[in-house]
Parts: sequence; structure tokens; C-alpha cells
Amino acid sequence: MNVDWQGAGDIQAIFGTLIDKELNCTVEERDRLSIPISNALIEKFARRGLYKYNLPAVWGGQEVGYAQWGRVLEKLGYLSTDLSFPFLISVRMSFISFLIAVGREDINNEYLVHLIEGKTGGAFAYTEDADAFSFVSRAVPSADGKTYTVNAVKKIVTGGETANYFLLFVHGDTADMQVFLVHADDPGVVVTPSVMHGCRSTGIACLTLTDVQLDKHRLLLATDGLSFAQRYFLNCRRSLQTTLFLGRARAVIETTVAYLQNTVRYDQQLIDMQHVQACIGEMYMALESSRTLVHYSLERQVRQESDVYWDAVASMAKYQAVEDVNKIALQALNLTGGWGYTESSGIGRAHRDFTALVAGADPQEKLKVDMGIRMVHDLDMMSRRSSKKES
Repeated sequence: MNVDWQGAGDIQAIFGTLIDKELNCTVEERDRLSIPISNALIEKFARRGLYKYNLPAVWGGQEVGYAQWGRVLEKLGYLSTDLSFPFLISVRMSFISFLIAVGREDINNEYLVHLIEGKTGGAFAYTEDADAFSFVSRAVPSADGKTYTVNAVKKIVTGGETANYFLLFVHGDTADMQVFLVHADDPGVVVTPSVMHGCRSTGIACLTLTDVQLDKHRLLLATDGLSFAQRYFLNCRRSLQTTLFLGRARAVIETTVAYLQNTVRYDQQLIDMQHVQACIGEMYMALESSRTLVHYSLERQVRQESDVYWDAVASMAKYQAVEDVNKIALQALNLTGGWGYTESSGIGRAHRDFTALVAGADPQEKLKVDMGIRMVHDLDMMSRRSSKKES
């Protein structure tokens, strides 16, 4: 690979040894057996400053913002043949950012140092088989308000298998959503690993809480938890999480071209056939058009031009990037034939990994509905404003 792509050489210089020797060399076995990325390995990357890119200066970070952090993740996706690693890193960093945004000094003092050092890790326990307004997970306060009894089932928790802590989103004794900090070793907490189609080493798990007793200081947000989640978890990550997949899509294109340059059919290199060149051109255009939209979306966030609760551009960026990376992987399989389906090629694995984004941060079909609703609403509001002016 050309490690200078988008300045990936800078990341290679700092983390390249770890990526090559502790990630890429063992990816096939880890993927085959669904072995999660360990906290010990993440700690090694943290020691070299991986989390510091997006950390606030007060916590020893560079505070580069979402746009530059997205570029770091993109480079990690390009260099790492296991997308589970940058995916998990992005979740762990978002967990840290969420805690900082809550602004509880006691919580920060107790948890943040070890989280930043990579010695511990956190995960978001949000997803249920329902939308946020229909969550069945509940927290019931005691009569004196000092403790809560929590019952919950969160079906898909990315990084849950190796997480020490969870941000749990539940309904309280009202319809409002609350957010609790849960420990993996709290009595009544059960973490069940899940075998997934792609990104198998992220340690996706099902989190179950049965009559778990939590002290009131573990309640991070008593009200308006959904709005906070939209602002500091769901909305801000929608386009951010696609960056690492775009980096890997670039690597897939390079791998495909290298194979075609060394493969002869009908006494001609495949790369010299114009139809093959047209296919590569399609892949290149798909990648760069999605990269343009995704990075534009992230730059809007940095400039505070985006809607912090539900941004249409971020949603479009996520939708388009998912469509395009899957198109690239499928085209690569079409061009490379049987070789592309071998484990050693990495293309088939990339194809499986890319499909993980189809459902993440709102499924593709739901995003189409949401965008349609948004467009109809905007046109309706424009019509009403025009009618008022005329009257």
C-alpha cells in the first residue's frame, strides 16, 4: 500500500509497528474465531497517544475536533486490515467524550484517567428492538431516592464484551430517558458475546441487567437523556464512524488494482482492459464523492454549522458512504473472482465488515424515510412563510 495516502505515513510512523505486528498479522485467526480486540492491546496504542488527538487540552489532548479526528480514523482504517480496531477506538473515544460532556467532576476524577490510558474501556448500551420512545428498559427509584432498581436488555453493544463500564439509556418513572453509568461487574449484570457477520473483533455483545441496584450517584442524566444522546453520541457519530470504512475502501481499491496488474487473461493484463479500467474508475469516484461529503459534514460540525440534535447533512453522508463502500467491495469481488473470496485477500472480509454500517447509526432504509420527512417538513414551512408574507 501507498502509506502516504492522505498523510497516512504520519500515523504509520507512530503506530505502524503495533498495527503490523499485533493487528494485521493476526487478523485472520481473530476474525475466524470472533476474538475481540483486547484492552491490553488498546492500552499500547493509548500509551503512544492515540486518544490524545481528540481529547480536550485540559485532559492532555490536542483537541483537534471531529474533522481531524475523522481523518485519523480514516488513516487507521486504511492501514489496519481489521476494521474492528478503529471502529472500537472510535467508540471508546466517544465514550470518553460523552463523560466529559456530562461535566460531573466526581465521575471524571474516578474514571477518566484509566479510560484515557486505555487501561479500562467503555461502551454505549443504547440499542433495543425498538425506537427510543418505546424502550422497555426501566429504572425505578427507591422510596428515599437513594438507589435505583434497573432492568434492561440491550441487544447490540459495540465493544460490550471487553467493556468495564456502560452508559445505559433507560426510561425512568416518567417517559423521559435517563442515563446511568453501569459497571460490568455490578451484581445482576450479564454480558453475552454475540457472533456477528462482520467487524467480529469489536466484541459486540448483549447486555442484560436483572434487578441491578445502582446508587444515585451513578445516575448521570436524570432528564432529557435522549437529547443528550443525540447531541453527544448518535448525531455526532453518524458521519464520523464512516471515515474508517472509507480508509479501508481505499485499501481495497489498491489491493484490487495490484491483483489486476499481475493477472493475465486472453494474453492481456486485466488492468489494460477498458471495461476493467471503467470499473476501477467507478470505484474511485464512489470513494472520493463519499469522502467529500463525509469530511464536509465533519467540518460543518467543527464550524458549529450543523444541527446538533439531528443533522441532515451528517445523515446523508452516512447513507451515501455506506452505499459506496459496499459498492466498492462488491465491485472488487467481481473483478478479482475467486481470489477475492479467499481469506488472505482481505476483500471478502472487508465486504462483510462494510455491511456492519448498513444498520449502524440508523438503518439505511430508515434514513431514507427520515430524509423524506425532513424534506416535506422544510417545504411545508417554506410554503407557510410565503403565505404569511402574501397575507
